Amino acid sequence: MTLLPGLACAVWLLLSLASVWVWTAADRPRTPLTRTRVLIGVVAVEVAATAAVGWLAASGPALTAPWSWTAVGLAGLAAVLCGGAVTSSVLALADASSRAQGPRVQRTVLRGGTWIGALERLVMTATVTAGWPEGMAAIVAVKAFARYPELKAGQNSGAIERFIIGTFTSLGWAAACAGLALVLTRP
Repeated sequence: MTLLPGLACAVWLLLSLASVWVWTAADRPRTPLTRTRVLIGVVAVEVAATAAVGWLAASGPALTAPWSWTAVGLAGLAAVLCGGAVTSSVLALADASSRAQGPRVQRTVLRGGTWIGALERLVMTATVTAGWPEGMAAIVAVKAFARYPELKAGQNSGAIERFIIGTFTSLGWAAACAGLALVLTRP
């Protein structure tokens, strides 16, 4: 492994480990993460650190096996852990911004959302790094069809909006992680 791609992998690993605390703290009520500035800071740090990983990856030579497999594994780890922190933060920001405009709507949390989100990010990263981007359509279709009855039943609860925001954030983050893995392992 050469220096710059190795640093990229180390930054990604550290960012993923730090994201575990952020992601779990975001799910606890009355934590400092309920403040808007902190949430924006979390998203900014995650994006900036991931951009640094991309810059380091593009600046050095491509990784070869077995290090290329390590990069793909780190992409999956970053997609799941960092994506959980980013998605939780973005949803909290969306909730905070929606309260000021109109009547307060009780927030609906769809069952299994955290696990579904983690799995969708992992599968998204796997399909893109495996060279099968059509898998994105399958992920979105499965998730939408599975959630349709719950979303239709709670039309006035804000669940539809949270579903769309969460899905776009989650899948976008996973696509970014997969893209960085492709940069690290480019032919």
